[in-house]
Amino acid sequence: MTRTSASSRVWWTIATLLVLAFAAASLFPFIWMLLTSFKSAEEINRLPPVIIPESWLLENYAHAWMKPESTFGRYFYNTIIIAGLGTLLQLAICIPIAYSISHFAYRGRQLIFLLVLSTMMIPYDITLVPNFVTLRHIPFAGGNDWLGEGGQGFYDSYMGMMLPFLADAFSIFLLRQSFLSVPKEYWEAAQVDGMGHFRYLWSVLLPLSAPGIITAALLGFIGKWNGVLWPLLITSSESLRPLQVGLLYFVSEEGPNYHHLMAAATFTVLPIIGLYFAAQRWFHTGVAATGIKG
Repeated sequence: MTRTSASSRVWWTIATLLVLAFAAASLFPFIWMLLTSFKSAEEINRLPPVIIPESWLLENYAHAWMKPESTFGRYFYNTIIIAGLGTLLQLAICIPIAYSISHFAYRGRQLIFLLVLSTMMIPYDITLVPNFVTLRHIPFAGGNDWLGEGGQGFYDSYMGMMLPFLADAFSIFLLRQSFLSVPKEYWEAAQVDGMGHFRYLWSVLLPLSAPGIITAALLGFIGKWNGVLWPLLITSSESLRPLQVGLLYFVSEEGPNYHHLMAAATFTVLPIIGLYFAAQRWFHTGVAATGIKG
């Protein structure tokens, strides 16, 4: 074995160990959450800490599912509506905008795109109060008159939780870049076949841009699934609130009930993990179907 090959093997071994160490550090919070969800309150507060539960308490999950006022089943239902329907509406709005910016030639197109990108620089917290006031006083919504008075608008509703995030700047940017990666020859061939913009978008561009669309949908779904501050602000009914707000139920004045909180957090995380693996498979399928080397 030459000195060069021996040195390469040493560096490869070091790099592998570093990657494994970072992977273990990334997985540790999830493993600790899962183990804690089976512990008793006494084991959680014991010093030195107990890593493996002495007795695996499955009733923590039953308590976490049934104890909140609306139960976690209701929170799941609300979150699926907010994240699922919200993601579909987001794609229905962002795809035409991205297509217009990438495939139509009109004056001010680049300016519009820059304005869209500039909204990504605005801190999220700054938009909370303006969005709340706007949704509260939308005309003809929730009993409001044409001046936006007299009712509650979209306050305390599913639409109120979804509406501010439907025209997402990052999704528009991601979809535009995905559309631009498709060669212009496809559009020229489609015109020869007599296709219009709508048919070309539906029949040609969307299938070829599947990886970008799936990525935008996945990021949008996860963002809505993990939302907590805005749903907490725009709702007052427990029966409308999503999972992340439901987790606050387990934080009492005496302190967090960690064993029940970790069980509830496990309920919340598992669907996202499953969705990630499912979307990853479809992502690779979409890349292979497009014939694009990435």
